[in-house]
Amino acid sequence: MAEGRALREGLQAVINGGYRNLEIEGDNMLVIQAIQDKVQIPWQVHNIVLEIKGLLAQCLQVTIRHIYREANLAADWLSKYGHSVPTNFLLSECHAPEFRNIIQEDWAGRTLVRRGT
Repeated sequence: MAEGRALREGLQAVINGGYRNLEIEGDNMLVIQAIQDKVQIPWQVHNIVLEIKGLLAQCLQVTIRHIYREANLAADWLSKYGHSVPTNFLLSECHAPEFRNIIQEDWAGRTLVRRGT
């Protein structure tokens, strides 16, 4: 699962950067609930979830919560951008104005209204 691998890679990066107090938001309910032990870990992500739990054990304080995809625009944009470039890239190298705008809106607390189904 791409979301599980992305979380594992992101956790490794922030731990290597010295961060130990984390607030994690994700739009994949299955991965979030598996990490929180709310559901049995599906075999497809079992090893990844165990690795994530091992990384989380290295942290002092962790908050994990599910958010809707509409509230996760930065991750969505990065995912699409990552698939459009031919090589790996560092987030610090990403200077796209569209991404900066998404981050600024998120930091300002502006949210999107989830459309009714």
